[in-house]
Amino acid sequence: MNVLGVDFGTRNIGLAVGDTESRMAFPLFSIDVQKEKDVIGAVIAHANTEGAERVVVGIPRRLAGAGSVGDTEKAALDFVAALQRRAQMPVDTEDERMTSALVDRWRQDSGLKKKHFDKDAAAAAAILESYLERTARK
Repeated sequence: MNVLGVDFGTRNIGLAVGDTESRMAFPLFSIDVQKEKDVIGAVIAHANTEGAERVVVGIPRRLAGAGSVGDTEKAALDFVAALQRRAQMPVDTEDERMTSALVDRWRQDSGLKKKHFDKDAAAAAAILESYLERTARK
């Protein structure tokens, strides 16, 4: 089953695609939130284009202050709720803590310069791979 991964951000939203069989995810691109009038519609359209049957959105949980919700986490949860209302497919969430550090290491290991590396799409791939691995173990 194809799955669309989403790295939520207030400036850019990264997208990746993967499948439950291989448990591999591949970065696609980012959506510029400021330029896109209907971000939710754009995510749904890309999910349909990729043949996704599920969407997974990374939620930036806080490392400190268990139980408290930060502004970015609240915005991500609001995004998920809006996506769930409009999407014709299941929408799940995945903890995205530490994906920024992982993505920075991927970029350094690849030798790509920052301007040639879509950090948000790579983060979406990391989130999606984490989700695919976690759900495969169940």
